Amino acid sequence: MFWKKKSKDTGGEKLFKNPSETRGSFRVYPSKENPIILKVSSIDLVAVDISAGGISFDNKKFKLGATYPLEMTLPRGKGTITAKTEVLKIDDKDVCRCKVVGLNEDQEDQVHSYILSRQKEEIAQRKGRGL
Repeated sequence: MFWKKKSKDTGGEKLFKNPSETRGSFRVYPSKENPIILKVSSIDLVAVDISAGGISFDNKKFKLGATYPLEMTLPRGKGTITAKTEVLKIDDKDVCRCKVVGLNEDQEDQVHSYILSRQKEEIAQRKGRGL
């Protein structure tokens, strides 16, 4: 639903090409009314997007390839997560594209729960009815 299955190389020729994406997971964009609040290396930020595989936020002099302490507060009482984030890419809009490292199973479930509820919220908004 919100993650993409990883394909194993079977050694044969592939019938279909996978799209060239840097993330192996579906991303959602937090609403402006209910943002994901971040503290990255003591700098307060708001998440641009999130997926089961990572998170993005505005670059505030972070270094490519560096790992920083991360505190992520999910909206609507979904919890606060303490982990680390590794900057994988800094795009042309100066947004850090990162992976979150060191999540335990409960924290992964919190992130997945948020992503699923946000997907449902976006679908309801497209259908013209809010949650």
